[in-house]
Amino acid sequence: MKDKINNLYIGLVIGLVLPLISLLLLYIFKYESYTFNGFINLLKQFHILTQVLSLSVLPNLMAFFIFIWLNMLKAARGVLMATFIGAFIIFGLKLIV
Repeated sequence: MKDKINNLYIGLVIGLVLPLISLLLLYIFKYESYTFNGFINLLKQFHILTQVLSLSVLPNLMAFFIFIWLNMLKAARGVLMATFIGAFIIFGLKLIV
């Protein structure tokens, strides 16, 4: 079972999904009175979109360390790769917005 999870692609998927889940949880628990598009527009209006997206990547840190502690280095590498992808996207948005 451990060998099936210790995969670069599994780590990449987990690393890409965790920030989306954390952003969705922020929307559900804090801004449920807005639509999701309204929530994104609100973040753009207050110029905090990139900051919120940067904080939504923090759960990847927990996943990365869990994979390291369990000696699943390929999955940890996938999470790290997804974190770098997220960082490049956030950096690009910071230049645009």
